[in-house]
Amino acid sequence: MIKNIKVKKLNDLARFPTRGSSNAAGYDLYAATDGPVYILPHSTMKIGTGLSFELPEGTFAAIFARSGIAARQGLRPANCVGVCDSDYRG
Repeated sequence: MIKNIKVKKLNDLARFPTRGSSNAAGYDLYAATDGPVYILPHSTMKIGTGLSFELPEGTFAAIFARSGIAARQGLRPANCVGVCDSDYRG
């Protein structure tokens, strides 16, 4: 559990989110893949985490590109930021 957020692994490839440091602004998510993933330039690919979350009512989760990887590799969420509402169950 992450500060009142229930997190459940959906498969064996999933990793629970971690904090990079005690002063980190958020938690790092990991792709649930069994090998390298290649994304061609100018293409979009959906990559799952293998996790499900139950957020407290009235909150949301924000998913941002990790600044170091985004800058070095040019990777980011397709719409630049992901938002998961507390009532989303898909």
